[in-house]
Amino acid sequence: MPETEAHRRVASRIDAKIKQLEARGLLEVEILRAMAEHMPDFHHLMVTAPGPEMDTLCAEFTGFYRFAKILETLASGIAAGKVKVPGGRTINDEHRLAAAIDLRVRQLEAQGMGGEALLEHMVGHVLDLQRLWSTTSDETLAFLCREYPGLYRYGMLMEEAAEAESKKATTAYGHLPELPVSLKAPVAQLLTKGAALERGLQTVLDARGPQDMWVEMEILEGQHQEWTVQLAGLSGDFLAANIPEEACGILNRIFEPMAQRIDHLHRRVIAKQN
Repeated sequence: MPETEAHRRVASRIDAKIKQLEARGLLEVEILRAMAEHMPDFHHLMVTAPGPEMDTLCAEFTGFYRFAKILETLASGIAAGKVKVPGGRTINDEHRLAAAIDLRVRQLEAQGMGGEALLEHMVGHVLDLQRLWSTTSDETLAFLCREYPGLYRYGMLMEEAAEAESKKATTAYGHLPELPVSLKAPVAQLLTKGAALERGLQTVLDARGPQDMWVEMEILEGQHQEWTVQLAGLSGDFLAANIPEEACGILNRIFEPMAQRIDHLHRRVIAKQN
């Protein structure tokens, strides 16, 4: 059977089941329990179906689209630490990081982004990915990649980029000294907090229907102000640490585009709320 037709059959089965469950008036948490047997097929479809095909399936099968949005909401809650991992497992950092990466990858892919463009927008998640790749067991990492297909896709892109970089005669940054200890924590915090902001603001923008998100907006507004202040102080931290000018330039080339993306998302969210 052609893969596209196989994907369509999976979407059709999920669509029919969701419509049955919704007709019974089940809550989202009850729908998730009832859909447990369909999760492997859904995850396989997420990994193998390209973005345009997923868009077509969502447009054709409203129940399938509804299930995808339920899972997206769940991933957002896991990423924010608001809900437990499916199956009753207590949330831990591994699942929280994997869910956050998965959510952001799917947000960007929904905008038609992939390859180098996706990697550029995912720069805030680099440290989290490195942590998962280097500290979790092979068994746990394989499980996380199955549960969160966006994590797997991002990891593969990063491995391909790293392999391409290793084949070069000279690496781009190999000659630069390691960041001083005094700068590692502020830089890491700016990356992870910036990633959380981009992810959270996009979640608000993607919300459909009459949803009251004033609580999320209050939290994001405070995070946005805090991140902006910390970013403004980074130049002073560079001077105090006396790091090479070239290293400053590299860090600025990371944070300036991130700041522009965050400001753009923030303005769009404000406009949407008004």
